Amino acid sequence: MAELLGTHNYQLDPKGRISLPGRFREALADGAYLTLGQDGCLFCFPRAEWEDRSNEVRAAPISDTEGRAYARMFFGNAEPVDLDSQGRLVVPQRLRQQVAIGKEVVVVGVQDRMEIWDREAHERYLDAFGGAYQAGTLYPRRPG
Repeated sequence: MAELLGTHNYQLDPKGRISLPGRFREALADGAYLTLGQDGCLFCFPRAEWEDRSNEVRAAPISDTEGRAYARMFFGNAEPVDLDSQGRLVVPQRLRQQVAIGKEVVVVGVQDRMEIWDREAHERYLDAFGGAYQAGTLYPRRPG
């Protein structure tokens, strides 16, 4: 599977479609799933990655309160999507409204998923975390 990498700026057309880089189109050619992301964006998973992530979410026992809540948010906001013949992705209005995506969008490849951000929200995110990353003080948590 192609890696989804890089940051790309686009404009939504009047029908809520965005063009995608060729590498992203290739990764999403078999279909994709959009869902409510975290930090104010939408997550877009290629079909194979969606299946892996779905299995992770389903692994939480039904008796786990947080697991149920996460599954409701993750699956309850999900939409299967396909690229049109010109390689554009339609972002459903319901999801655009949930994260306040306007006309100017940023598409970020995060290796196994694509994120769709409102441009201003993405700039605020970069302002909040970019300095710590560049200074070397932002570290990912290690499992366990």
